[in-house]
Amino acid sequence: MRLFGLLKKNRKNCEYVKVYSPMNGKVMSLESVPDEAFSKKMIGDGCAIDPSEGSVFAPVEGEVDIFDTNHAVTFEMENGLEMIVHLGIDTVDLEGTGFERIGEPGSLVRIGDELVKYDLDFIRKNTKSAISPIIITSMDDVESIEVLARGEVKAGDLLMKIKMKKRDIKNNQ
Repeated sequence: MRLFGLLKKNRKNCEYVKVYSPMNGKVMSLESVPDEAFSKKMIGDGCAIDPSEGSVFAPVEGEVDIFDTNHAVTFEMENGLEMIVHLGIDTVDLEGTGFERIGEPGSLVRIGDELVKYDLDFIRKNTKSAISPIIITSMDDVESIEVLARGEVKAGDLLMKIKMKKRDIKNNQ
């Protein structure tokens, strides 16, 4: 991530970060994701959604990057927190088939901006699963993650609350 990387020395010291649902569907625990890298939290912590529609929206404000294959979207927030929304399991193998990029990599997005559309039926038929992990990847900055949503969610519903570790602003740590 480029834009906020330059500003890290001027990070805001906020206590909590709210993450909103990037899609419509059913909230699930990471442990139920049918991929060990996600279910064992090797990439980070968060939750997952079994989508009911094929659109992904920005769950936070920040700089966005979209993988070349459009199967995953990453975010870096102004406070340096990083996250990924991974659309389904083993979807990288589709090499972009079934996905349509809407957002522009490297741009600053607002909560609710549409970033990727995808053919949900195609994903379900041609991959291991459509379940989509939503993961905080910069766990060194995180004190705790609380998944607030249960059951069915709509894009834009409050999903998680992240408690950030306190930083010494003078030393920029």
